[in-house]
Amino acid sequence: MDLSNERFDRVIHLLYEAVANPSGWKTFFDLLGDALDAATIHLLALDKQHGALSYSDGFNLPVDGELGYIQKYGKIDPRMGLLLQKNVAEWLHCHEAFDEAFVAQDPFYQEFLIPVGRRYVSGCKLVDDDQTCVIFSVLRGVADQPLGPPEVAFLIKLTPHLQRAIQMQLQRFVFSAKALVGHALVNRLRQPVMLLTVDGNVVLSNPAAERLCATTALIKVAQGHLQLPSPVERRFYAECARLEGVVRAGDYDVETVTGYRSLPISATSKKTEKETEILFAFFSLLIPMQVSGSFGLRPLVLLLFYHPSSAPPLDSSLLIAAFNLSPAEARICRLLADGMALKEIANQIGVQHETIRKQLQAIYRKTATNRQSDLMRLMLNLPDGAFFGAVH
Repeated sequence: MDLSNERFDRVIHLLYEAVANPSGWKTFFDLLGDALDAATIHLLALDKQHGALSYSDGFNLPVDGELGYIQKYGKIDPRMGLLLQKNVAEWLHCHEAFDEAFVAQDPFYQEFLIPVGRRYVSGCKLVDDDQTCVIFSVLRGVADQPLGPPEVAFLIKLTPHLQRAIQMQLQRFVFSAKALVGHALVNRLRQPVMLLTVDGNVVLSNPAAERLCATTALIKVAQGHLQLPSPVERRFYAECARLEGVVRAGDYDVETVTGYRSLPISATSKKTEKETEILFAFFSLLIPMQVSGSFGLRPLVLLLFYHPSSAPPLDSSLLIAAFNLSPAEARICRLLADGMALKEIANQIGVQHETIRKQLQAIYRKTATNRQSDLMRLMLNLPDGAFFGAVH
């Protein structure tokens, strides 16, 4: 343990270096943990808008322990309720709030904190506004003593600098749809798209997804949380949690973790015991460090839906503008995309099959394609269908 003025000055220097270069947070955490003889330093954030633990980083965080906390045990942490009642920059020391009798019967301590080798915590809120609450804590182990007066004095002296550093990069501690995929882009997609926390809180739902929720009982957003039929929901969130664990552990294959996974969602009739409706979902993990440069932010889940009965139609005006198609040719493209054969199209429109065949040849020339499969692939990858095309 080193609480000298020289060590304090070095800690401050590294703190402001981390503001300029987020990769410097690790060096800062390591030095501070050594100075305080801490078992763990933990910096975490609550995204109030989306009701989720959004950020987690620090010194000597056990991977299983950190993952367990942000995915499950943070919800029952008795220290959190007291800490949230404190003023910003006011420190809470758990040994002063909870006696040994409380610790002996509390599930958070007995099932989680003590089994991962931690016991005492001193923490404070660095920021608490409408968007986020950022919490900084220092933990010691089961065999250690709580922080003493010299260590607490060191932290109190450090606190204003921590507050200033966090305020200077506050955007790093909350989920930002704009930073990750572009709010305007997602909203323009005709394909239903949702952006979720790993826990299922909806960060963004585009108008197409909202319309889909209104037309099917297979998906529902209640109090900001995505709900699916029970068996599907369990599998989906279990896989999301597993993928987050892989990312937290490090040394993973990016393509394997971030590749699309399919999620068929169906309802079964109680009378016939047969599937009466099916909805296809495709999901991928977005890792903020890769996508937006964030450091410590939890992954998000990009979820895309395809409902056979409500698939978005091709945009005729886009087809006409992009390829100089006639209105009749654009109509043929739309009907082909709906799965109709040329003879069916001819019957529906009321013209000869040969007429449709000649119009299709003209479409091929204008779109530089040679067969229907190439034409379908082109149409699925037009701007409004880009995300859906990417899934396949």
